[in-house]
Amino acid sequence: MIYKVLSHDEVEELNNELRSRLPGTAKIFYVIRSWLAGLLPGKEVIVDAWPEWTSIVLRTADANKVQPFFRHTYMCHARSASALKYFLQRPDVVDWRKPATFTGVPRDVAPVISTMTVKHRGRVTSLEPRFMYAWTKTELPAIPEIPEGLYLGKLRVEDATVLRRDWEGHRYREDMEGYFRTVIESFDSSCLRDASGELQAYACMQFNGSIAMLYVKPDHRDEDYFKIVLSDLARKRLENGEVAYGFIPTNDSDLVDQMRSIDFVWVPRGDMVWMHFEPLQVNRTNDASMMTSTAQNGNESVSFDCVCSDHAKRSTQKSFSHCRQEHDGSFLPTAQASSENIGNLKDSHLTLVSVSPTS
Repeated sequence: MIYKVLSHDEVEELNNELRSRLPGTAKIFYVIRSWLAGLLPGKEVIVDAWPEWTSIVLRTADANKVQPFFRHTYMCHARSASALKYFLQRPDVVDWRKPATFTGVPRDVAPVISTMTVKHRGRVTSLEPRFMYAWTKTELPAIPEIPEGLYLGKLRVEDATVLRRDWEGHRYREDMEGYFRTVIESFDSSCLRDASGELQAYACMQFNGSIAMLYVKPDHRDEDYFKIVLSDLARKRLENGEVAYGFIPTNDSDLVDQMRSIDFVWVPRGDMVWMHFEPLQVNRTNDASMMTSTAQNGNESVSFDCVCSDHAKRSTQKSFSHCRQEHDGSFLPTAQASSENIGNLKDSHLTLVSVSPTS
């Protein structure tokens, strides 16, 4: 069997199994739950075996139904990194003729994906390793004092236009405004507004259950707005019996320190890599319309799945480029270089607080 497409009942069974292994399975559990709730139309859930699976992938089954921002996204989870390595290489699991964004991929699997991109005459245009940090205490996080003249609340659908402007140029995603509308309508959020209703800081949830897209206006990035919205959103999650967590770029030590200062802790086996692949040769009878300027001009793409991918959105100390691995615009020219570059990431680590166990 190359793969098995799960039925709705089988996905519900899988969801119950993943729930029992939280927080380690959080990023795939919430994706599966979003699928069951109908929030990921056009996607299907495939596994390498059933019921004794080792790898899970959500991928596009119907391009006419899937949201534009998830059209080429593969949401992955594995009990075993080695099993996922083989699964992604099986025929028809990944359509290498089209752009592909891989989320939830264990770091050890990244060299295999890079080798496959070379084989299929494409390239990895972005590779972002992440730590998973979660709230594990029984008590709720404290909310810092709200500054006078500001009001704590939640995002509104009409704020999607503001979010698109704030992140435009830092995010590669089709229909970015539609993406923000969807997450605002479907998931929790937190924000600070001034008396006129203008957003001063905010954070929102993602389809994988992570706290992300944390933005603070430049004039207030030396204040506690970051802690206020993050703590508020974490409290909302915990009060509803959910896991409060986020992904942090592994080389962003300042953000790691910020998370630890408010008692978020590292989740072992929760680390992952986000990767984007662009084919250099496209079957024009199949999906030529989906070719983007990314493949043509070498611009890197960026993900939506960490607490603050763009550190500059809350701090004046770093630019966005420092939150990623830089490879001079010509990432992974050969399979050998792929393994070497990604292997170097294994040398980057921090001594962090451990909790009992994701993918």
